[in-house]
This record gives sequence, structure tokens and C-alpha cells, in this order.
Amino acid sequence: MDDYIRIITPLLNLATFVSLETIIVIFVNEINELPGLNPAFVARLILVLVLLGVLSAIVLSTGLGIVPSYKGDWSRGLPAVPLFEWHILLAVLFSIATVFLEANRKTANFARLDLAICVAIWMFASFLWTAQPIIPNPSALKPHEPNFEIYPFIDSQTYDLLAQSVLVGEGFGEGIPLRILYVTFLVIAHVLVGQGYEAMIDFQSLVFAFFPVLLYLFGRRFFGRPVGVSIALLAILRDFTSNLVSPFTGNLSYSKVYLSEIPTAMFLVLLLIIGIRWIKEEFPAYSGFLLGGVIGLAMLIRTQTSVAFPVFMVFGFLIRRRKIKPLLTGVLVMALGLVITISPWLWRNWQLTGEIIFDSPEYQMANLAVRYNRLNGVEPDITSFDGESPADYSERLKNMALFAIRSDPQKAVWGVVNTFLNHGVNNILLFPLRYELVKLSDFWIPEDAFWEEWVGVPTTLQSILLVFYLFLFGLGVAVAWHRSGWLGLLPLGLNLAYNLWTSLALLSGQRFMVAMDWSIYFYYMIGIFTLLGGFAMMLTAGRPVVMNWIRENSPNEFPVIERPRPAIRRYFYAGLFFLLIGALPVLVERVFPEKYPPRADAEILPSLLTSPSLAQADIEPACLEKLDAEGLLSYVEGRALYPRYYAAGDGEKFTDSIGYRVADENRLVFEFVGQENTRVILPLSGYADFSPHASDATLVYGPDGALWFVFVEKDAQQGFYVSKFFDRALCK
Repeated sequence: MDDYIRIITPLLNLATFVSLETIIVIFVNEINELPGLNPAFVARLILVLVLLGVLSAIVLSTGLGIVPSYKGDWSRGLPAVPLFEWHILLAVLFSIATVFLEANRKTANFARLDLAICVAIWMFASFLWTAQPIIPNPSALKPHEPNFEIYPFIDSQTYDLLAQSVLVGEGFGEGIPLRILYVTFLVIAHVLVGQGYEAMIDFQSLVFAFFPVLLYLFGRRFFGRPVGVSIALLAILRDFTSNLVSPFTGNLSYSKVYLSEIPTAMFLVLLLIIGIRWIKEEFPAYSGFLLGGVIGLAMLIRTQTSVAFPVFMVFGFLIRRRKIKPLLTGVLVMALGLVITISPWLWRNWQLTGEIIFDSPEYQMANLAVRYNRLNGVEPDITSFDGESPADYSERLKNMALFAIRSDPQKAVWGVVNTFLNHGVNNILLFPLRYELVKLSDFWIPEDAFWEEWVGVPTTLQSILLVFYLFLFGLGVAVAWHRSGWLGLLPLGLNLAYNLWTSLALLSGQRFMVAMDWSIYFYYMIGIFTLLGGFAMMLTAGRPVVMNWIRENSPNEFPVIERPRPAIRRYFYAGLFFLLIGALPVLVERVFPEKYPPRADAEILPSLLTSPSLAQADIEPACLEKLDAEGLLSYVEGRALYPRYYAAGDGEKFTDSIGYRVADENRLVFEFVGQENTRVILPLSGYADFSPHASDATLVYGPDGALWFVFVEKDAQQGFYVSKFFDRALCK
């Protein structure tokens, strides 16, 4: 089969080029018959294509957007998982089917058609995502001893640990956590479905399935049902294949991991749906209030979404230059909605730090200090000093970042530009760019991350394909611009602003693309839909269908709808809603009682002495009594999470994280939340056969702070483990 594919590939390429040439010839001959093809549109198309061509020439000639910014992690943002050929083909077929569906008068007159389509999209996404098993990857570690369960890792683990801390009554700790609204979602999900990773992911998938629904509603309002259906389907299929390719490509964000990119994307789509209406209707105050509230909620997941505020201001001015007063009023009301939403979180942080802080300054400054110093070839030490306060630590990190920028401003600017252009390159590479199709099965599900192999040196075939992709994207942008004016560029403007913010942190690629790259395949699908429509217009049977669709979907450029002024109670209810959702993180931090309150040693020791697990560990109760009587023991209680037992020579090869990396010792590793938050690494001489996830655990320390014993208990079963470094002579 592989040899057969290599033989027919040149023939398939030839057939493809001949087909394209035929379409172009027909297109040129019939170009005057196409509706809407006027000089203004042609001028816009030429301008967009020239800009894309200039940017492409800069990228290919200088390497900007492709070369690594520095040595180390995140030096170059790799492309995200692309849309595969069959994804695009299915999306095209469904968009065509939707055109014919709308051409049917019975269907078109169905009052609840959009609702029915939304329900169908949600049900299909929910079924496809929940029916697909979780494939282990770096963010969802493969089943391992002793429980053989999937557990979160890396950033997914970080977010879930915050949720677990809340569940045991310890809140978010003394720091300012990131992605706080998403962490709150994880808390609620754990309360509803428990601790099992599969159950959590099923619940999350049902919620995330509203993402393609929102994409449909956005596409429907912006360009029509065919484009809405196609981009919703692309989002569903891309998530499905992301799970399949996750073992051999890193840093993904999709429905089966605990990451915040999809909910961020959901809020950004919702912002555009509301924002477009706000601008079209000449800045009604109530829509502006809703827009500000949604921006506030989005900021509680990712601070970068705050760029939506100035983006809507700028586009509102460009589109409604003569409506300055309503615009300013709308902006003030928008700001009010935003402040109401985020005020509970600001109040919480002010009580904690005495300062008005929204996001963790230590985390943000640490990343900036590392990356901007790496631009200058310096690997900084960002560890905090003993006794250093969080405020002093944050200030020191800020000074490190500023010193790096001031040392070589030109290099800093180069790094930001390089990262920003990397976003652009990766956006275009959402459509697949292969070197070769080795096996036919790779067409459906590849066995390697071919999208990460491209380094800016295209083959002849890839060059032709890239030109075609740029043309498709440019055509989509030009059509949206021509059809809706400046409003047609609003999704692209939000994409660029969001990616610019991310670029300031020298981050790009992979999961950082997911929050906004849906706007790119939105323009791609407009381009494809326009080409198909133009080709259909040249066919006798297709012309009436296209003309009917154009008549039914012609945009009203500025439909100003006279609406009665909303009653004050509508603002009150909306404000109360945003205030309650914004206050959820603060409320959940306080609603759970402390599960592991401090107890006297005399209360803890008896439960250990009577446990039959001591005998299995070959420890006599008298030994513990003796050590306790001599004042050698101290106890810490909490919850053990994500336990994994590694034999000597075993570990996770992809990470250097202590405890999880390959090491030459038997060890039990788990995360611990409760009276202290830490990672427990217990060296063992034997095997740990009982250590369930989310079990009650007691850590027993010796006088020098060394961990001697671990006692775990869940559902009336117990386990007691002894460090191999414990000196049993102390028992005598």
C-alpha cells in the first residue's frame, strides 16, 4: 500500500492542479456574472493579498516567526494541531448541505431552526467527545501502579491541586492563583461527579460542547448558517483528533485535559456575538453592560482577554464615527459591568495583600524575568530567598525583567516581533502542510506530528499550497470586510490584539493558539464558501441556489433597532448575576469546612497504633509509642492525590520533575494538600500496594524533618509505609 501511494501521488498532484486550472479558467471567463464582484471588493482583496504577501516575504527572508527566540523552553512556538484534510472536506460538505437545507421552504420557514441546529451540534459534540476514551499524554499521565488510573500532570495538575485545596477547606492558599474561574469550575465538577478523572472529563466535555454551539451562533450571525455549521464541525473534529495525536505532540489543550484555553475561547466567541450587536445597534447601554460583564468573567480565566475592551472601543469608533457620545456612554457602562464582575476577586486579594492585585505578580514576573534574560543569553536564578516576602520577591523579579529589557532594547523588541509573527505563521498552518503522505492511514490519523516539522523551507508543492492557503484566508478576510465593512475585520482584530498580548510574554504556539485560532478557520471557511459559491454561479443548476442564498442572507449594514429603554431592574438582575459569578471563587474558598484541622499528637497516634497495616510494614506499635514518647515524631494530616509507585529505574521520561523523573530508587510519589501543601516522595524498600487517590493521609516526620512514615486510609482500608532511610535501630 505504501509503494502504491508513492506511485499515485504525482498523478493525484497533477489531477489537483489541472482541476484548479480548469476552475480558474471558468472563473475568469464568467467573472462578470458573479454578484458583488465590484471594483471596491477587488481593491480590498488586492490590498489584503499584498499585505499577506509582504508579511510572507519578511518571514521567509528573515526567519522571523520561525526561528527560536532564545535557548530553553518555549523558545519557538510550534503550530497547534491542524485541521486535517478530511476535517475540511466534511466541513465543506456540511456547509453545502446547509445551503440546500435553507433552500427548502419548509425547512427555511421552521421557526426553531437555529435552536434545532444548536441542539444537534451540542449532542454530536457531547456524544463524540464522551464516547472517545482518554488517550494518556503528558497532561494526563498513563495509568501506573498502584491504582492504574489516569491522573493530571503539569499545568493540568496545578489547576486541579488548587481545586483540591479548596475541597479540603484550605482555600486557594495565601497566594493569588491563576485561571481562578476555571479552577472554581473544577471545584464544582468534583462536588458533582467525584474524584474520578474519567467522570470529570465526561462532565467537562458536556460543558465544553457548548463551544461549537457558540461558534455556530457567531458564524450564523456574521455570515450565515453554512459557515456557522462548518466552523462548529471543525472545532468538534479538531478536538477529537487532538486526543488521538496527544501522545506524540506536546502542550495541547482540548476537552480531555484540565486546561483553560477552551473556556477562554468560549468567552471570546460570546464577546464577539454581544459586541457585534452592540456596535450594530449604536451602542445600547444594556448591551454594553452585558459586554463588560462578560469581559470581566473572561478575565477571571485569562487576563489577556481584557484586550477585548480597547478592541471594541476602536472598532466602535471606526464604524460609528458620528456616534461619539453614545460610544463613550457605552464604554462607561461597559467598564461598570466589568468592575462589578471582578470586584469580589479584587476585594479578596486586597484583604490578603493590602494591594489591589488581579493576577499573581510572582508568576507573571517570574516568566518575564526568565524569558527576557534568555533573549540576552542569560539563565537567571528566580528562586526566592529565605525570608523574602512575596512583595519583595515580585519586585526583584520585575527588576530582573526590566534590567534585561534595558540591557538590549533592540533584542527585546526583536523577541516580541518574532513571537508575534510566529502566531501569524501558526495561524496559516491551521490548514495541513505535509512533506509526504507515507501511509494512507496518515490521511485520517497521522502517526507523527508532521505539522511540527516545517521550519520555513517549503518544497515546491508546499509553496504552491501555502500560496493557496494565503489566498483562501485573504479571500475570506476581503469578503468579510466587503460584506460587513470594518465589522468584518473585528474577529481578526481581536485575534491580533490577543496574540500581541501573549507575545509580550514571549509565548506562542500550540495550546496558546486555541483561544483565538477559531477566528482564522472562520475566515478560511468564508474563503472556501465564496469560491464554491462563485463556481456554482457558473453552473446552470447552481445559479438559482446561490442567488436565493444571497437574497436571503444579504447583510443589513447598520440595522438600528428602536428598542424601549431597559428597565432599571434588568440592569439590577444582570449586575447581580455578574456579581454572583464573579464572587463564586471567593464563596467556594469559604464554603468548605476545614477537613484537617490541627490536632494534638495524642489524638493522632492511637489511630496509627491500632491499624493492622503496621504489621504489614513490619513495624511494632511499641516502636511508634517509643518514638512519640521521646518527642521524635511530628504529624501532618491531609489528602493524598495522584499516587504513583515507581520501581528503581522507572519514571516519566519526558519530564525532569522531581519524583516523577526516572530515578534509581523505589518510591511512592503523590501530591499532598491539607495542613501543608507539598509533593511527597517516599523512598521504599518494597512495593506500595495500597495508596488510593484522594485518600486521607498522615505524614510522620522525624526530628530532622525527614519523612519516616506515611499512613493512608480510605473506605476502611489502610496502608502504612516506611521510608527505606528510617533507622529501625531507633525502635530498640
